[in-house]
Amino acid sequence: MKTYFSKYKKFLFNLFAIWFFLVILKVFKVDFGLNLFTFFKILLLLTFFLVTFEVKRRWTGIRPIIKSFFLESKNKITEPLAQYPSTISKVIHFFPLFFRYSWRGFKKYSLFRDILLASCFFGILFDVFLFGLSSNFIILFFTGLWILIVKLYKFEGRISVVIAFLFLMMCPFLLIFKKDLIAEKVAIWVYIFLVIAAVQMTIGYMKEQKKD
Repeated sequence: MKTYFSKYKKFLFNLFAIWFFLVILKVFKVDFGLNLFTFFKILLLLTFFLVTFEVKRRWTGIRPIIKSFFLESKNKITEPLAQYPSTISKVIHFFPLFFRYSWRGFKKYSLFRDILLASCFFGILFDVFLFGLSSNFIILFFTGLWILIVKLYKFEGRISVVIAFLFLMMCPFLLIFKKDLIAEKVAIWVYIFLVIAAVQMTIGYMKEQKKD
């Protein structure tokens, strides 16, 4: 079963690589007549199957974490809410407490972090190559998501620098082929990743200075 599962993951990765390559070619006016949107929907469906199988395969490890999370959260949320007399005040204070303990439970299991990392990675690529217009909301959302991932995985600033450098390498080719809008989006992400890297390195430097 593990062998088949591993082959399925490799097949899905190769399928995504083919789809993404075809998208890049279409950006440069090379079209093989394939419906890439239908291709993408099939890819999403197969990815959903992969996530489902992965959760099922690791369910023996996931179930105790979920159970302990709900038992711990129930006690820690019920006690603070008891001091609020009205239902409205309890509802107002329930959600911050719930999200706080949900966040703690989320950080305990790597599968959910991996899904978050993949979502951020694919989301940025889709924003650059697929979305027709540049949206400030999308940029801010995935910027916040990347900062969250950096905190979860404890990435160093050089990771953000490498990603910025990869995006920067795309710019000359996009400008040569008159893809100004895509080049503009790529330049925005280069700037964002460099800023995040600079902040990370500054914080790391300040921490080292405090230790010294």
